[in-house]
Amino acid sequence: MKRLTAMVLGAALTAATVFGSVVLAGAEEAKVYKVAIDQAFAPFSILQDDGSYIGIDLDIIQAIADAEGFEVEIMPMDFSAIIPSLASGTIDAGMGCMTITDERKETVDFSDPYYEDGQALVTREDDTIASLEDLKGRKLAIKLGTMGAQWGEDHAEEYGFEVVTLEDSASIALAVENGQADAMIDDYPVVSYKIKIGEMEGMKVAVETIDEVGDIGISVKKGENQELLQMINDGLAKIKEDGTYEEILANYE
Repeated sequence: MKRLTAMVLGAALTAATVFGSVVLAGAEEAKVYKVAIDQAFAPFSILQDDGSYIGIDLDIIQAIADAEGFEVEIMPMDFSAIIPSLASGTIDAGMGCMTITDERKETVDFSDPYYEDGQALVTREDDTIASLEDLKGRKLAIKLGTMGAQWGEDHAEEYGFEVVTLEDSASIALAVENGQADAMIDDYPVVSYKIKIGEMEGMKVAVETIDEVGDIGISVKKGENQELLQMINDGLAKIKEDGTYEEILANYE
């Protein structure tokens, strides 16, 4: 199946039609919205050699934009910067496989869910950690601003581990690989995909889900950009109904 690949667009396309030397400008110029993604979070966002991105998040937002008649400018950034960027108005919407939580709802409004996600515990293949109880006396690497980070901070005393907080997925994986940490927490679809394609060689998923599976949504600044939020929900419903949504997910299985 043909992959729906999101392009980074710097400006809206002019909707005028040219017939010979006559320009008919009957259609309005499509509005461009800035949408943030996590800059390193395969398969939701995958950096290509040419500097462009593909991935579940990009394909879904592009399909929604196509269905609703708007354009998107993709803004790659650290996950921890997405909600502050929404609050400051730097971006219009945020993705990055963001779990819908009551705490985040205090700052942002979420679309209808477009994915379900769980947090996995990952270790080196030669490590004996096989359960949360095995974390006692160990170091756990967590990614700033994520559900995994929240879980790590909330359960450090209960399970007796030390928290090592880092900025991104690449950093927590490297910490485990080089022995600075014994385990890490990250989204199960992400780590399982990376292990499958060989990006996390020598690593394994020790516990597939450390907590309840959560819904993933697209976020906008609370109380603002409601028109965009409605278009996102309408477009999401359309691509689920016509089969585009399932085609996108199948591209990354």
